[in-house]
Amino acid sequence: MSEAHILLREIARGKRSEETVPVFQAYDRVLAEDIISDINIPPFPVSHVDGYAVRSEDTLQASINNPVSLKVIGRIYLDEVYRGEVKSGEAAYISTGCALPNGADAVTPVERVRERGGYIEVLRPLHPRENVIPAGADVKKGEKVFCTGHILRAQDIKLLIDLKKWMVKVFRRPIVALFSVGSELTDRFEEADKKKFDSHSAAISILISEAGGVPMSLGVVPDDTNAIISKLREGIEKADVVVTIGGASIGEKDYVLEATKRIGESKVVIRGIKVQPGRVTSLCILNDKPIVMLPGHFQSTLVGFYAILLPLIRLLSGLEPEEPCLTVRARLTRKIVIREFLSFDRVRFVRLMKVLGNYFAEPILGNSSIASVVTNSDGFIIVPCGRDILEEGEEVNVHLIRGLYPFK
Repeated sequence: MSEAHILLREIARGKRSEETVPVFQAYDRVLAEDIISDINIPPFPVSHVDGYAVRSEDTLQASINNPVSLKVIGRIYLDEVYRGEVKSGEAAYISTGCALPNGADAVTPVERVRERGGYIEVLRPLHPRENVIPAGADVKKGEKVFCTGHILRAQDIKLLIDLKKWMVKVFRRPIVALFSVGSELTDRFEEADKKKFDSHSAAISILISEAGGVPMSLGVVPDDTNAIISKLREGIEKADVVVTIGGASIGEKDYVLEATKRIGESKVVIRGIKVQPGRVTSLCILNDKPIVMLPGHFQSTLVGFYAILLPLIRLLSGLEPEEPCLTVRARLTRKIVIREFLSFDRVRFVRLMKVLGNYFAEPILGNSSIASVVTNSDGFIIVPCGRDILEEGEEVNVHLIRGLYPFK
């Protein structure tokens, strides 16, 4: 996969584009610019507690036995602007988060003073800036808050709003057009009793969305080169990436690769991957647009998506090709024996179980045409090339894909 990622980086280079969106619509988007703060947060010193704003120098001699008496000259609340100044011998009540009044440099908590007859008694000395949050303590003016490539989270949206960044430049989500190939297929409900309804596209569209792309379904086409050419041209015109499902192998009715050669300037970048299932997954560049050709068996379709389409979408979205932290260490519940395709990495789907805080992976058996293998699984493991046996109890990495595994 590392070799494929190098090729995909080359393809994605120069094809990313940007757009500016309202901050309220920027959640989960990828920044296309560094965010530099134009202001301090907070913009001025504020009180960290409910209490009384004082001049610390007035409290130097304060003690329980010798309290310092200060005159309360006003009260400061969050919904008011206080214009007064605290002079020597004075104090002002202040709520948490309010701007410190001129003259004051410390706040004594309300529970540590006694107020009577318009005066407070301070029972201990305060040092300058005690219980005061200085200007810029949260964010300083000129500070780089976020870097290009950062994925915006809920807490980031809050901070951007605090910074008054009402519009944000992000990488545009790539539009991914897809269609399935096969004369036996239909996408019309009224034909579902006579033909096989195209369910692959629905699943792959969901995975495209989860990966950060915008799916655009172009329906289905029969096993006919001219029909495939027409759909490819439509996809190239409307989308950033075109995906075909089925018809990409080397059988008598696998016409997709031939169709790409008849349209225009076509360059095959990947013709098959050393992963089974999914080994006929291919990619070409046609009129400067990437065309990803996925196999028709559902397990193979998913492996091709994970190996080629997922990292390509991420790269076009401004991200690294591999999604971090979506693996779980687990122990196999049974032995896996694979005698064929030893020179390939082999993918096997597994069901995750958690017992007393430990994860276990149960292999789900079935050839690549059995879709229920995926339905009954949570993720997959990769058996590296050269290995023909994984032992029961052996620790493995279970790979999880957004859209296949419920992250809720």
